Amino acid sequence: MKAAIIGGDKRMLYAAKAFLDNGAEVAIAGFDHLQSLCDIRTASIADAAEWADFSVLPIRPILDEKLNCPYAKTTITADDFASYFGSKPIFCGNAARLSAYTDAPLYDYAAREEFAVQNAILTAEGAIELILRCYEDSVFGTDVLILGYGRIGRALSHRLSALGAKVTVAARKLSDRAWIESERIFAVDYSLKELNKYQIIINTVPAPVLKAAEIDRLHETAFLIDLASAPGGMDAERIRQRDLTYIHALGLPGKTAPKAAGRIIKDTVINIIKEENGGKENLRLCNDGLLLHL
Repeated sequence: MKAAIIGGDKRMLYAAKAFLDNGAEVAIAGFDHLQSLCDIRTASIADAAEWADFSVLPIRPILDEKLNCPYAKTTITADDFASYFGSKPIFCGNAARLSAYTDAPLYDYAAREEFAVQNAILTAEGAIELILRCYEDSVFGTDVLILGYGRIGRALSHRLSALGAKVTVAARKLSDRAWIESERIFAVDYSLKELNKYQIIINTVPAPVLKAAEIDRLHETAFLIDLASAPGGMDAERIRQRDLTYIHALGLPGKTAPKAAGRIIKDTVINIIKEENGGKENLRLCNDGLLLHL
């Protein structure tokens, strides 16, 4: 099994090492400053894509209409994408972003539940690391508001509660609020009547949640973290006007736990391959683009 790991950040280097440890032959591309990485060959993007049975790209494979390779010397536009990868399988996140540029088989590892859950745990750990490093008071006894009860919100609420924080979670669904309360955590709706009492507020919702009117109700010492994808769920301009402490923390797994994040990518890709091959890991490319066991 030959895997090309292309572009992205440090987590992709660890993904390459994880594939190697799993018994695959591996080439890495898009990190042109690297002379070597363990026993992994480095190559140009074109050579790696041609050599490999399949390619693994970052969670965000396309940024600003270019292949997401921030450490490559040259850029590859989205329009040139197909010429590099042909009809070989591609594993990435946000695969729908690539469908307009290639007819190659696309597999979205970020859409998988096992990936999403583990990535949420890493994101929650990264957010807690930010709090412990940047918040100048004790977490113990602090009133914390978490906006959203998705995977990240769940992981955060349990971990912050275990640290002794007085955690409240805002959720829209009555069923979610019932589950929150079953964990002996406070639950509220999005009327957010007592915003002024929270010392730490963490947003996980990828939609406007804290608008200017809500920001104006926050305590002057509130510590804010937004985990939602750009543009986030908090009115950043109003936060700056109020001079509140604010961190828009994107891509935390790649920054705080890149080794684990890379391993999760490898594990999820292997899971997909096994499903395509009746439970077996090895693959080759067939004429019709399907994955088949060797």
